[in-house]
Formats: sequence, C-alpha cells, structure tokens
Amino acid sequence: MNDPPGQNPAYRPSPLIIGENVRRQRVLWAILLLFYAGAIFILSSFPLEAGEPLVPFPHGDKLLHFLEFFVFFVLSWKVLPARRRLFSSLVLTAVYAGSDEFHQFFIVTRAASLLDWLADLAGGAAAAGLIVLLVRFPLPLSARVRILKQRDCDKEG
Repeated sequence: MNDPPGQNPAYRPSPLIIGENVRRQRVLWAILLLFYAGAIFILSSFPLEAGEPLVPFPHGDKLLHFLEFFVFFVLSWKVLPARRRLFSSLVLTAVYAGSDEFHQFFIVTRAASLLDWLADLAGGAAAAGLIVLLVRFPLPLSARVRILKQRDCDKEG
C-alpha cells in the first residue's frame, strides 16, 4: 500500500499541483512572449535598405505585419489568465503594435504608418477569430466517436 504517488493507480494529483503546472507553463509562455516582443523591437530598429522590398509583391509588408502580430496575439493569449483574456490579448496586441509603429517613427528610412498598424490589428483579430473557432466548436463527430471508443476500450481492458 505504500506505492509512490506516481505508481498508485488511485492517485490523483492535487489541484495545487495542477495549478503549479499551469503557472509554470504560463511563465514559460511569458518568457517566450518577452523574447518575441524584444525581437520585434530589435528588428524594427534597423533602417531599411532602399531598393527591393522584403516581399516581392505590392503591399507585401502588410502580410509580414499581419503574421508578426498574429503570432504576438497567440503568445499573449497563452500568457494571460482565462478571465477576459481574448479581449486583454487584443488590447495588448493593439498597444504593442502602436508602440512599434511609434518607435519606427524615430528610425531613419522608416515611418510610422496607420496602414501598418491596421495590418497588425488584423493579424491579432484573425488570431482571435481562429482561437474562438478552435475553442468553441467541438471536434467533428467522427473524431469524437473514435475518442469515446478508445476510452471505453481502456476502461474494459
């Protein structure tokens, strides 16, 4: 009867342990978000070379802005606590995107652009929409049936 907790089949981790794991994961996501925000700041500190654009089609830089803040939103969503985190992540994304555009105002060969900020917001909004879809809609019926069958087989075996 003196099985270690991990070996005992009746063992269920305490909510405190589960809460600690969530906090630890949130700290790791926060570190990743800080590094990502720092990378955005550093990359936007470099002056642009005159000549060929980074993306070879008209307004391709807007796609880069979109993707950049799509990722920023997802990282901030993982960091913030569950209560109102979708809204809070969108506000954080908008504020950081605005500060990034303001920062570019002071960099030679760069300019603060309302259109770039709107592309940043569109990336954050698209990430929010995707998260809402993934969180609120259940798996397709065929996937749910397979999962339930597997769970029933595990109980019988």
